[in-house]
Amino acid sequence: MTSTRMVDLRVRAPVVRPVCTGLYEPAPGGKACRGPSRRAASYATSMNPDRPAPRPGAWWAVGVAVVVAAPLLAASLHAQGGGPGTVAGWALGIALTWTVGGLVIMRLAPPEQPRRDLRRAPLITVAAVGVGLAAASLAGGLVLAGIPATAAWVTGPVAAAADGRWGVLAVALLAGAGEEVFFRGALPRLLSGLARWMVPTAVYAAVTLCTGSPALAAMALLLGPVAMWAREITGSLAGALYVHALWTLTMVGLFPIVLAAAGLAG
Repeated sequence: MTSTRMVDLRVRAPVVRPVCTGLYEPAPGGKACRGPSRRAASYATSMNPDRPAPRPGAWWAVGVAVVVAAPLLAASLHAQGGGPGTVAGWALGIALTWTVGGLVIMRLAPPEQPRRDLRRAPLITVAAVGVGLAAASLAGGLVLAGIPATAAWVTGPVAAAADGRWGVLAVALLAGAGEEVFFRGALPRLLSGLARWMVPTAVYAAVTLCTGSPALAAMALLLGPVAMWAREITGSLAGALYVHALWTLTMVGLFPIVLAAAGLAG
């Protein structure tokens, strides 16, 4: 007598347990999530390197720094009557604002992913580009100083730092370093793609316009992309710091001397 063994061919569906991802949506089944964990946020960032996921408050830090720095910039170029110490004091406040704001944003922003697709340039290339930018800025400043309608855009900033020039130059170098920490080191971490270049440069130029000098704002539109390029091509903020320092030495240290020699100091 033959016995037939019945085989259960039904396919059982796998048991799916609710998983709390800890990112943005609650887990299936209604299980509550405690919130984003550091490991989950790090994983999400590594899977989406072009989509930064900053902690809450990062953009607030950007806004606070801009609101604080804007009046400091305006006051720095209208403080001739207070002497060179006053100009240097405002510039020091600007440097402190950008540096502290940048460090706070870096703390709240996700870590940057290394760019392996970008070819690195030697330091001599960055140096050549920095010299070219400084020379172009100096030539453009001389042209603007020679035009009556735009002469005040140039002579105003020069007059603000006329006395005690070397002390002002030293503080200007610190202020430039703070700007690079904020605009090329911190702010791009909150953005991706072309916005990493455009947004920091636009904000940088808009804030610089608070000085009342369209010439400085125009130079910010030139300096911003070049400094960002130097940062990207070297893989380090040191490239941007170098370009900005070279520009400051030229426009704050050398430009007033050239302007006076050309008889355009006003």
